[in-house]
Amino acid sequence: MKKVGRTLGVVAAVVGVAVTAAGCGDNVIGSDGPRPGIAAEVEDSQITLDELASVVDGLCTLQEADPAAAATSRAYAQSQILQAWVGALVDEEYADDNDLDITAPASGLKDAPGWADVDEDDQDALEDYVNAFVYASAVTEQIGQGEGPDPADYAISINPKFDVMISATGFVPAGAQLSVPVSKEAKIDTAAPSPESLQDLSNDEICGVRPAPTSPESALPIPQG
Repeated sequence: MKKVGRTLGVVAAVVGVAVTAAGCGDNVIGSDGPRPGIAAEVEDSQITLDELASVVDGLCTLQEADPAAAATSRAYAQSQILQAWVGALVDEEYADDNDLDITAPASGLKDAPGWADVDEDDQDALEDYVNAFVYASAVTEQIGQGEGPDPADYAISINPKFDVMISATGFVPAGAQLSVPVSKEAKIDTAAPSPESLQDLSNDEICGVRPAPTSPESALPIPQG
């Protein structure tokens, strides 16, 4: 990927983080969308499909190693990661355009539980993503919440295979903008899965440790005597 930010403290916070795109216009991708192999572009910065897949793999490995991290679906994790990454690149463009002097904290990523279990082929992309996320957080901290860039001011392209667009609330289904089929692997879930739906996912579709199934009996209070 070209031109990412710098450096995270709480790694688990990155999965499930939604980009705030208040006031942005609708960036819908049609025939002029990213070139093959590109998941998204913000101006001249690119996120490749391979990089996105590597970050999903890496963060789901970290999720699995963290007993406090709630499980989700890989499709939803992919949605949140792509959304946050696009937003981070917008923040970086804004910082560059306005000559902001940004000092981001060290990520601590390599000290996170589960880092040693992350495939070496996924580590570089995961570092790029986390660094961009942390840098964007530092931009937001400096300029103030709600005072950031309007994504509508930037050229943003999202691969049409995901069939999403950016609205005022983040990623939403674009609604059959495609001539490109949406594969199961490319599917973007814009709504978080319920604990019940996680039980129906295969091992390849879940991100983190599958929660124990619940039953009406297990929800009853424990007798106290």
